[in-house]
Amino acid sequence: MFIDVVRPENWEELNDKVKTSLGLSAKIRARCFNGINQAVFEISQGTAQFMSHKKAIGVIQGQTAAFEGLLPYYYKETYEVATLSHTQLDNVKEWVDGLKKETCFVLFAEDHPVTGEVYPFADELDKLLNEKRIFSFKVSHANHLHSTNEVRPYSVRLCSFDPNTAVAILGERFRSPSLLAHSQSWDEETFLENLVTKTAVDPLLIENFEKEISTIATSFFTKSQSRLFDRAVCIFNDVSAEALAEKIFAKLQISKKEGYQKILTPNMCHWSVIKMFRHWWDPTPSLEQLRGMLIFTPEVLQNKDFAKLVITSYEEIKAEQSWSL
Repeated sequence: MFIDVVRPENWEELNDKVKTSLGLSAKIRARCFNGINQAVFEISQGTAQFMSHKKAIGVIQGQTAAFEGLLPYYYKETYEVATLSHTQLDNVKEWVDGLKKETCFVLFAEDHPVTGEVYPFADELDKLLNEKRIFSFKVSHANHLHSTNEVRPYSVRLCSFDPNTAVAILGERFRSPSLLAHSQSWDEETFLENLVTKTAVDPLLIENFEKEISTIATSFFTKSQSRLFDRAVCIFNDVSAEALAEKIFAKLQISKKEGYQKILTPNMCHWSVIKMFRHWWDPTPSLEQLRGMLIFTPEVLQNKDFAKLVITSYEEIKAEQSWSL
């Protein structure tokens, strides 16, 4: 038996504690959400309702799955929706200048949720939108753990810390009301524990590992691409990433549960899905790339002779795939 009501002040108090924990300035506020998808939905939908006289929005596509499911509502409500793939955003100023005067907000991402690719245009886009007093809603999947970007007056930085932990850092001109978060029950202690502080990265650790295994795998990134050096992203073209990962776990003598926190993969057999990573990701990775992609955390790379262990595991998988008479 329980009293089936929620004290709304719990959320407000948690927001204040998160603001203090993140060291935000006096003019900047924080809002807590149950994961990045809820954060994106509430911030965008709340703003659309609060500023219902502005019937246009912009969306940069191909960067994140966090915008999935949003657009049908705006099309249904006859919004002018300006969409563009990040791969086609050659001239940021020209695109911003072409937005409708009544544009309410623009959604885009700072980094890729799987690979850690960083989009160099994000700060310029944010600045130009602020100059036009258009709200800039930018998703950070991991970039906020490595860089402290300015939160301008018309900006909201949507930061993901955990599948159930996201924080919206609000510019001083953002006033849209909460839709649901204030009426939910919050575990303050767990939420605060999930706020990972900024972490140092060692690019050489990542680069050296990718170089050491270059005879059996290719790096996802070219040298010219901007990226976070908090993960090594490698593609094994002729083996299953899931099978290789589990071979590595066995050699490290760790469980699958522990292992998949240190080595990740978009391999579709592992996720038991067909389209989860393909319909929003531009340029769309091939089925072979998804099958063979492994993402290594710095923690696992610090194991002694880890590159050699990966090469040995790869060779064993290859031998198991071969026919012999």
